[in-house]
Parts: sequence; C-alpha cells; structure tokens
Amino acid sequence: MSTRRNFATRLIVAVTGDIAIGIALTSACVWIIEWAALSLFLSFMLWMLSIVLSLAISQYVVHPAVNALLCDRKLDRGMAVASALASTATQVGQALWLRMQQRLADLVPAAAR
Repeated sequence: MSTRRNFATRLIVAVTGDIAIGIALTSACVWIIEWAALSLFLSFMLWMLSIVLSLAISQYVVHPAVNALLCDRKLDRGMAVASALASTATQVGQALWLRMQQRLADLVPAAAR
C-alpha cells in the first residue's frame, strides 16, 4: 500500500536489530575483559574486533533478514489485520462504554437526577 510506511517500518526494525547486536557484543566484550583481566592493548583489539563483527552481522544477517521477513506483501497484510483489529476493539469499547453508562444511570435513583 504505502511504500513510505513500509520503508519506515523496515528502517526502524533494522536500526533496532543493529542496536541489539551492538549491545550484545558490547556486553560480551565487557564480560571477557573483566573475566580475563586483559591488558589495555588486548582490550583495544577486542573492542576493534567487536566493532568489525557487529558491522558484519548487521550487513550479512540483520538487514537481509529484515528484507526477507518484512516484504511489502507481509507488511500490507499485517497493517490490514492491525487496522481491522483496532476497528473492532474500538467498536467493542464503545459498546461497553454505552452499556456501562446505562447501568450507572439505572443505579442512580430517579429523584437524584
């Protein structure tokens, strides 16, 4: 349906995946540095290796997975389902609200109105 919406969705998912990979590798680096009590040079080399690994995972795993899992057809169907679900939930909410108002009106005595 909307190319802009699909692009924005893919972009947000890809950036989120990149951040998740970066945080996971950063946590692993910190754990290794603390556990192994690495020297300054080895710590620096580990951080550089982690950065390169993060970029490689982003380029060869995250972005192709986002493109494969979030094609236009799947995004359009997902948006149609979400829109239908939101519409149904709105209708149910309105019906419940009206029913609650009627019940509250029945509880209040006529003299108090």
